[in-house]
Amino acid sequence: MEREYKWQMPTETLAEFADYLHEMPGRLAHGMLRMAAVYYDTPDDLVHRSGAALRIRRENDRSVCCMKRTVMKAGAQALREEYEVEAETLAEGLQKLPEAGAPRNLCILLQNRTFRELARTEFIRNYYLLQLEAWFTAELAIDVGALGITGHMLPFEELELELKSGDAVAFQAYAEKLQQRFSLEPQKASKLARAIEAGSAR
Repeated sequence: MEREYKWQMPTETLAEFADYLHEMPGRLAHGMLRMAAVYYDTPDDLVHRSGAALRIRRENDRSVCCMKRTVMKAGAQALREEYEVEAETLAEGLQKLPEAGAPRNLCILLQNRTFRELARTEFIRNYYLLQLEAWFTAELAIDVGALGITGHMLPFEELELELKSGDAVAFQAYAEKLQQRFSLEPQKASKLARAIEAGSAR
């Protein structure tokens, strides 16, 4: 289960936020990933009608297939089922996803279907792994790039905070304090939803 917060990039407090990243309490590591994802659905929208999203994403030199289903969405916070396996193609990914816990019946239904590209994203992620004492471990990420469809991509910037392990209550309290301190505005729409909207606006 994925528990995360998404915010728009701060504008008025950007300099202050940059200082915070430099001096971040509990910071364990910092890294960068170059990401490019393509989202797919069947011609009759079976993935969407099943409450899911399906993508192939390249993370530097690693290719993964991911299925997500939203369980709860409130403001900046979202709780999602997320299943991910290393795979170069949808066919390979759909065979492996049930082993990672994805709905087996849905994966079987999709294995023999044709797919169309829904949308795509291309961005650079700067991520910071942090640990707040013994309470929880989380990843704070800054994503900067473009989203939409081939031939019509629009720029985007956002912040993500994802719980990796530990106390969900302490994680939520930290996220809410971060949101208040830097006047962060919730990013209510997923990358996929914004990419589809950007593509339809061309």
